[in-house]
Amino acid sequence: MFLIQKLHKQKKVNFSRIDLAIDDYESKIINYDRIHTAAMNGEFTSRWSKWDEVNSRQTSTNEFLGRTMYFGSQASDLFCRIYDKTLERKANSDAEIDILRIWTRLEIVYRKDRAKKLANYIVNSKLPLGHVVRGTLNQYLRFLIPSNDSNKARWKTVGWWDELLLNVSKLSLTIEKEAKTIEDMTNWLDQQISPTIAAVVKAQGGDLAWLRSILVKGSKRLSQKHKDAINQYVRKELTA
Repeated sequence: MFLIQKLHKQKKVNFSRIDLAIDDYESKIINYDRIHTAAMNGEFTSRWSKWDEVNSRQTSTNEFLGRTMYFGSQASDLFCRIYDKTLERKANSDAEIDILRIWTRLEIVYRKDRAKKLANYIVNSKLPLGHVVRGTLNQYLRFLIPSNDSNKARWKTVGWWDELLLNVSKLSLTIEKEAKTIEDMTNWLDQQISPTIAAVVKAQGGDLAWLRSILVKGSKRLSQKHKDAINQYVRKELTA
């Protein structure tokens, strides 16, 4: 946390990725097998639209060398990774001490604008990093007690997940999309439909009456987003 605060003060530092982790050295709460079973049984809800698992095994014995679950796309700016840390250490070391623990690690990866927003939040909120990780989990993932109710949103949260997220609020790091400008719209017209317009005009011998008719109809369907873009463009032109 101190490092993030220190780097945040530097003008030329750009946070492109931040990984935060929770280690459960005895897998009492964050338990890989329990989480995997719940996921396979559909006993969870999530704002992430997908989950994956990646397993590796020893060729000669078929024993697991590694087990990892991903909630959210690994190509996205925010996802969760849960893996068997004991297996990872066993695969990388011959020391017996490495395999005595039942160690599960949960990591959340924040990239690009999510990483920047996270860094700002950490510096401004001054909350412990563990609080930040658990707040993100509270926003994006919930494991459930099965019920006959067809709506999972009404299922109760399972006890061990409640214990993990005790006393933390949901942390949303949603990035608001910038409003489209007239320049954006002009570029979209040029790139996407200018060949179509040109084909119709050419087929009709250069007659633009059909296009004027379409424009009149379109002017009656302008949304507030379009009106805001027009006003912004006009103001910019007046002050240029």
